[in-house]
Amino acid sequence: MQVTVIDVAQETLSAKNGRTFQQLVVSYKNDKGMAQAKKLVSFANPDLFKAAKSWTKDQIINVKTVKNDKTGYWDWVGLEGETVAESKPTASATRVTGSNYETKEERAARQVYIIRQSSLATAVDLLGQGASTDTVIETAKVFETYVLGNTGSFDDLPDDIPE
Repeated sequence: MQVTVIDVAQETLSAKNGRTFQQLVVSYKNDKGMAQAKKLVSFANPDLFKAAKSWTKDQIINVKTVKNDKTGYWDWVGLEGETVAESKPTASATRVTGSNYETKEERAARQVYIIRQSSLATAVDLLGQGASTDTVIETAKVFETYVLGNTGSFDDLPDDIPE
């Protein structure tokens, strides 16, 4: 069976007896273009497991499969012939394969969203329910600018608080 690798994520799991083992979750597209995932464990087929650890995005792999009579699932038991080179050039990665951590840029963008949301909530509280949407947004932008360090002080805020 020919598959195109989407991602390979490695996990460390604990068995019921307390021992730990490695598991790879291989996300791939099958020959029909459907995205699927296959779990490979380090102790079941060490050679295939070792090979799978080095697979990269968009790499085409020829996997040898055998139907498991007990489970009814198709087990990956090895590789057929040579693996095919990458199907197309990949763009430079912005995050490590298998990582769930945000990149520096994603963290910065998320922080700006949090500051904007907080600034809007504070502006609504400060101006009260009777304030226009434009006034609330203008005040929130001033707060956001101040929090991000782009202005001198709160003295620059407009004096439009209703009495």
